[in-house]
Amino acid sequence: MTKKMWRNEVKYLTPYVPGKPIEDVRRELGLDEVIRLASNENPIGPSPVALRAMSEALKDSWLYPEPSCRELREKLGVKYDVSADKIIVANGADHIITLIGNAYINSGDEVIYCKPTFTSYREITLLMGGIPIEIPLNKDFEADLNGILNAITSKTKLIFICNPNNPTGTVVKNDELESFLNQVPDGVLVILDEAYAEYISINGYRSGIDFVKKGYPVITIRTFSKFYGLAGVRIGYAVSSEAYLEPLLAVKQTFSVNRIAIAGALAALDDIEFLNKMLLELYEEKERLTIELQKMGFVVINSQANFLFVDMKQEVSTLFNKLMKKGILIRPCSPWSLKTFSRITIGTFDQNNSLINALKEIQQEMLSVK
Repeated sequence: MTKKMWRNEVKYLTPYVPGKPIEDVRRELGLDEVIRLASNENPIGPSPVALRAMSEALKDSWLYPEPSCRELREKLGVKYDVSADKIIVANGADHIITLIGNAYINSGDEVIYCKPTFTSYREITLLMGGIPIEIPLNKDFEADLNGILNAITSKTKLIFICNPNNPTGTVVKNDELESFLNQVPDGVLVILDEAYAEYISINGYRSGIDFVKKGYPVITIRTFSKFYGLAGVRIGYAVSSEAYLEPLLAVKQTFSVNRIAIAGALAALDDIEFLNKMLLELYEEKERLTIELQKMGFVVINSQANFLFVDMKQEVSTLFNKLMKKGILIRPCSPWSLKTFSRITIGTFDQNNSLINALKEIQQEMLSVK
């Protein structure tokens, strides 16, 4: 009887399944320590400067936050050389995706994206009564831009491109992206989800913000969850022309971003020395972990994010369970119908060593059984 009361669209939704919580693994297996390399969190955590700023902000937690996040928008505007009015701040990048759906998708509108990718694009489309049009990634696990262009119809409203893509870590080449944007017809808005953009190591790579500044019909999404290590306080933002952001402001909740998150984001932007050191460590560990995984016979796809997309040449579910019993969590890609693939977050030196040693032990155990 209860389900008869639901909105029709809700029946088609699949709840997002995040990486297994550390707390659950500790309780289920009686482990004191669990290393989670499954959710693409920054293992180093926030800048100490950001931690102090957030602690100080707690003193004013009885006050409502400034609803437009003006100070943060102005600081981001200086960083990217855009007007603060071209920036909207919300409760994480996934909240921005929700706002875009609420603001733009009508029943029957088509929304195109490549698959596998972040599942929120599908869910918000279905929730708003839209029609998801899913195009497979190409053979290199990159977005098939020609496939997207060929799928555009008179009903197309939005195109989502996750760049770098989750779960593959691949990016679209700059010249291909600009050529693609030049071919997108009027009335179709392109959403560039750049949650991992700060990790891109390609010299001269142009971000979605660059295309916004050139006047393309683009909304680019960024977050403080990954690079800045603020996933727990939930804060993200979008950059676009004022005209494209106007309906997002209309549907956005008044106090969607809390004071502690705003304080942390403001301070995190200033600690350049910490960010540079952290990024250098990540690049070094990504290279080291890639080499070690390849030595074990796994295939590692070139990633421009803070995680690796790995073909482990076996059903990952079994490997996942064996690693979990050793207190290490990775992300099986079976929800994306990639049963032999996993997504592995780049950890600290010690965390990566634990993973490498655990995988070697498992391989040795499997050989001894044979």
